[in-house]
Amino acid sequence: MCNLGKMIARENIEKRISTRTKKKNIELITNLMNSLSISFSKAVELLKVSEDEVLEIEKYFKS
Repeated sequence: MCNLGKMIARENIEKRISTRTKKKNIELITNLMNSLSISFSKAVELLKVSEDEVLEIEKYFKS
């Protein structure tokens, strides 16, 4: 049981970090797009955001 508790705690920490990273990337992409008048794809390219993250973040910009 002890390992199960540690595993659940670790998963929760990883989810929070992932959420914070995603929020920060959205903020950075938005700032680049507005400041430099560039497209979403160019902004993620400049920031070197991974393809997996781009797919998740792109949903935010399409809504």
